[in-house]
Amino acid sequence: MFRTRLKFPLIFFLLVPLLFILSCGTTKEQRSGSPAKLLREAKKFIKEKDSEKAKNSIQLIMEDFPDSKERITGLMLLADVHYNEEEYEEAKFHYQKFTELYPAHRFVDRAHFYKAMANFQLSDLASRDLTPVHSALEGFENFLTDFPKSTYKGKAQKRIQQCLDILAQNIFEIGKFYFRTGSYQSAIIRLKSLMVKYPTHSYVAEAEFLLAESYFHEQNYIKAREHYKVVLQKHPRTEFAKQARLKLRELRKL
Repeated sequence: MFRTRLKFPLIFFLLVPLLFILSCGTTKEQRSGSPAKLLREAKKFIKEKDSEKAKNSIQLIMEDFPDSKERITGLMLLADVHYNEEEYEEAKFHYQKFTELYPAHRFVDRAHFYKAMANFQLSDLASRDLTPVHSALEGFENFLTDFPKSTYKGKAQKRIQQCLDILAQNIFEIGKFYFRTGSYQSAIIRLKSLMVKYPTHSYVAEAEFLLAESYFHEQNYIKAREHYKVVLQKHPRTEFAKQARLKLRELRKL
């Protein structure tokens, strides 16, 4: 009788931890569901434009099923959600994470491209800070080197040109500002820099004329004449060619 009474508490203490483990597993399963189900839910929320719920579903995959194949898709999807919500810093972080975790994945070129795109989008928000533009340019150039056959090649080349246009325009606007304020030496430095770095840019005709004008105001007539002639030779059909011709006539009288 004494021995029989001891069996119940022994079995009870053996079963309690097991029941606790099982209940925890059930709670987690009820809370999370399967990774495939969570991924389906995330895609459904994205279609419904409910980004917060989509992020939550994907986050559960990351936390509760770190070894699942759905985690790979989820990570890219999470970056895309942030990108579409114009949360570009967060998007950059997750695209970068994807490239680090899955460098051999067949869609890794996409992650690299959109990481650079996130920097490019940030350049629109940063009116004076050109750091995102330089980062985007570097990202797209590296992308073309690393993935020369990628389907995103054409888009990357287009964005590179846009980055160069932004950088060229910045130099031009600074040079133009110096010219307007009578700081002709500073204008000359900026405008000459534009010619060297971006010789085919759309602002080159005006920049060449302003460079000639800056030399003219500095009374460096030899250099002024030289650049007025360049305007006539290289940009004969522009409004600046007409003005350059008038200036050359004026110089003959000096």
